[in-house]
Amino acid sequence: MMMTSQLRPFILFTLILTCSYAVAADRPAPSDDMRLTGFWGAAQARAAGRMAAPPLDSTDFILADLSLKQKRRYTEYSGDISGRWIGAAAFLAPIYPQPFAAFEKIRSEATTYQKNDGHFGADQDLPNIDHDRDKAILWGNGRLLIGLVEAYEQTGDEKMLQAAKKLGDYYIAIDPVFNKPEILARKPGGYVVNMETYYLSGIEGLAALGRVTKDARYLNEGKRIGESAVEIKNFDDIHSHGRLCAVRGFAELYAACGELHWLEAAERDWKIFMEKHRLPTGGIKEVLNRQCKRDEGCTISDWLRLNLVLWQLSGKGCYLDEAERCLKGHFIYNQYPNGGAGHRVLHLVNGRTVGFGDTGEEAWWCCSKHWARATADVARLAVTGGAHGPSINLMVDCAGSVEGPGGKWKIDQRETEDGLHVSLQSPREIEATLRIHRPSWAREGARLEIPAGLSLRESEDAWFVDGIWKGKQEIVVHLPTALRREIVTDNLGALLRGHDLMVAHREPANAWLMDKLPNQIPAVQWNKAKPGKNGRVLVPASLDKNADPNNPEQWKTLELAPLRAVADMPHDAAWYLFKMLPE
Repeated sequence: MMMTSQLRPFILFTLILTCSYAVAADRPAPSDDMRLTGFWGAAQARAAGRMAAPPLDSTDFILADLSLKQKRRYTEYSGDISGRWIGAAAFLAPIYPQPFAAFEKIRSEATTYQKNDGHFGADQDLPNIDHDRDKAILWGNGRLLIGLVEAYEQTGDEKMLQAAKKLGDYYIAIDPVFNKPEILARKPGGYVVNMETYYLSGIEGLAALGRVTKDARYLNEGKRIGESAVEIKNFDDIHSHGRLCAVRGFAELYAACGELHWLEAAERDWKIFMEKHRLPTGGIKEVLNRQCKRDEGCTISDWLRLNLVLWQLSGKGCYLDEAERCLKGHFIYNQYPNGGAGHRVLHLVNGRTVGFGDTGEEAWWCCSKHWARATADVARLAVTGGAHGPSINLMVDCAGSVEGPGGKWKIDQRETEDGLHVSLQSPREIEATLRIHRPSWAREGARLEIPAGLSLRESEDAWFVDGIWKGKQEIVVHLPTALRREIVTDNLGALLRGHDLMVAHREPANAWLMDKLPNQIPAVQWNKAKPGKNGRVLVPASLDKNADPNNPEQWKTLELAPLRAVADMPHDAAWYLFKMLPE
């Protein structure tokens, strides 16, 4: 059957209480030998190409926020553009050398602009604070610090490490000036004038620097700033990207020191985002209030990466579910045809976000680079190795190798219409276990095809294929494709099929709804859906306030498509929230 009455309850939160934490030795290690292919490889390649297209095709332009030699957009945010570019290039340059041909030059020149006190950008007169100047410096230097550390880890460039250490020393020195409740207190006017957002940007880089150098001073400074961030529990009206940078900093602190307090802080904030701010698309708005009418590629990338790292640190399958929801929904939808990312305008009805309009703006200064950086995490964590065997964590097109019993395991997987096809080759005949993440919505109706001689067992969030592996083996995962609904509030909900959020798009059949987006939420008879072409679904829908299922004249056909399919269309409007009539 095409439809089911199954609801998708928010079971994610209960898993926090029932799953055990992954100890450091058992944490999945990212694989630098895995590459995105197919649909996802093409999206990453577009993102990499955007990093070398105008205006980012000029070294002087990229480094202007460090050198201050030219005035361009956001030069006052010292290290914001340059730091993001360096961080993304650290992971993508080996795969896409042509777009990142300037990487070595940018690394070499960037360090020459560091001030004697360790920071980059305009001169300061501390302890006297110039709020507008200093908030921009702190934000940009925080983005640069993590970029420097990542560049050192990926390239071994000692100049990157020395610059990062000097910048870390700067953060330690300025702690008595900025790390005060009266300085970090939220001020009227929203996130634009909020020091709370900008100072906390440094947590992630300080924690990473402490982990890399084993110097407790940097880690302790990250903790001091982190404790100030933990005290903030109300995210209403703040800049989501800024807060998520802090939350990812909590995760980095836990990864560096193993203190459970930091993982608990990250999970607490994750729950707040899920309960109050996460959209059915798997994304989050730019500003955390109901009135905000646009998203932000940086925020979407942060949310994707936060879920991946929380899974990596805790082993909880709920984070992989949310990462894949974001990846195959809001994240890929946020990419522009030129490979960049930015802001999509949201359509609101009575203060509730119901879809996307067909306008937006690419933000080459931040989102395009942050989005590209996130694809590196997807590639490195889609499949991971382990002592017992490979683990398939995301159902995306990718290929490469991971460490496992006996050595390197070759893996090539591709997404299919109803699941995943996996080809594996063990290094030799050996006993091992392949683990495949099982989405929470696929607890019933899924099936696996496995080679003869291997055995299958399962848990709530995984399948395990055990036995003696030899030569090339094929595994096929079939997931349920029935349309299902997810209630958001009262009788309003979204429709999903597999991993995909199903949306109304600009199609001739949908002109009655999409040509002029109404200020009314349509009702749908979702349980009368019929299959369309190319994974589409046809449902009866109506804008009549008193829609009667027994009155055919009130109903029109609405074609729904996966949100990720709509992203490639010339007009990007998409409607996803509907009134769900009782069955």
